[in-house]
Amino acid sequence: MRIPPYRWPEAKRCAVAVQVIFDDGLDAVLKAPDLVNRAKSFSVWEYGAKRGVERLLATLQNSQVAATWFVPGVVAQKHGKLLRDIAGDGHELAARGWAFELYDTLAEREALDCLERSSQVLRELGGAQPSGFRLPAGNWPVGFDRLLLQAGFTWSASLNGDDRPYSHSSGLVEIPVHLELEDRPYFQFNFNPPFPKGLSRLPGYDSVLRNWKAEFDAYRNYGLCFVPQIRPEMIATPGRVFILQELLAYIRSFDDVWIAKSSEIADWHRSHEQSVEACHPIEVYRSYRREHGLHD
Repeated sequence: MRIPPYRWPEAKRCAVAVQVIFDDGLDAVLKAPDLVNRAKSFSVWEYGAKRGVERLLATLQNSQVAATWFVPGVVAQKHGKLLRDIAGDGHELAARGWAFELYDTLAEREALDCLERSSQVLRELGGAQPSGFRLPAGNWPVGFDRLLLQAGFTWSASLNGDDRPYSHSSGLVEIPVHLELEDRPYFQFNFNPPFPKGLSRLPGYDSVLRNWKAEFDAYRNYGLCFVPQIRPEMIATPGRVFILQELLAYIRSFDDVWIAKSSEIADWHRSHEQSVEACHPIEVYRSYRREHGLHD
């Protein structure tokens, strides 16, 4: 079955949404709680707040690209000045939960409280109500899209089942993300002993840039939504930041590409609703639940 092309504004060929994940080590501590007592290893994540954010802001400004920054509530509280700098540079803040809680293990009231607290602190620091959310860890709970709407969010960048925006049955817009467009898989496995467990490795930087350019070329060819996901402690070291600089310069060399904040892409999708095909992953999941008498 032929999938109809996605329609972008001004007849653009594809969309690009740069997303920054600023977890400040919460993601690492979730997997290895003893990291907080291992100063040398944990300093890799502390580098993000100390140097990476500033370098990343300068790179994005020089590239004339506004990004979406996902920040957990406790990180926002800890680094209030950085959050104000991020918002002051024209970027948007989006939620990442409160303290890297696993939403599939929380009662609804507890989950809603975490969502609302994170939204409030981002609003206070950024001066605008955050509309987006990215699941910090764990599984996507059944009915979670409705809970996000209840907490005031209108879009998510948490799931992987497509490469262009789509809508949950509740109306929440999903901007799909993919692991191959993240920096962490390339640069995190370089400790001794390696963390996470696996073979210690660090790829050639030119290879990473070549991979991402090839991905962008394919997304542009098929008219999709290209979402690079970067972290200040990973991509924004002195030797790696050129990867982002050159990728953005390459993207900007095409005049048929819409570079936008994630919320702008979500708003476009919502106002120009484009139905998904019956075989779409979200529709298959809904059909399965209906067939088995399951309800949100």
